Amino acid sequence: MGNILFYTHTKEDLKRTVKMVLEELRKTELINETSINPEDDRLTQQEAAKFLGISVTSLISWKKKKIVPYYQIGRAIFFSKKELLDLARKNAFIRRSRF
Repeated sequence: MGNILFYTHTKEDLKRTVKMVLEELRKTELINETSINPEDDRLTQQEAAKFLGISVTSLISWKKKKIVPYYQIGRAIFFSKKELLDLARKNAFIRRSRF
């Protein structure tokens, strides 16, 4: 039983699958190894949307649905890069958006 071979997939299918797995691992490593200087932590809505690889409209929608944390000082809205990375680590749908 230990010598089962799969004949339904080609060698190219296997290579493609291994590449996809390695790419996902690299994305996770990138997220996990990123350190942020406190001065660079604050992002505007436009910067946060670009950082996540989504539109500003999507970011505003996520903010209203309380998917992403944010801070408001007067009328200005800011996002923490560290908090966005932490959120991406915990939520696959965000990693697919950007990382």
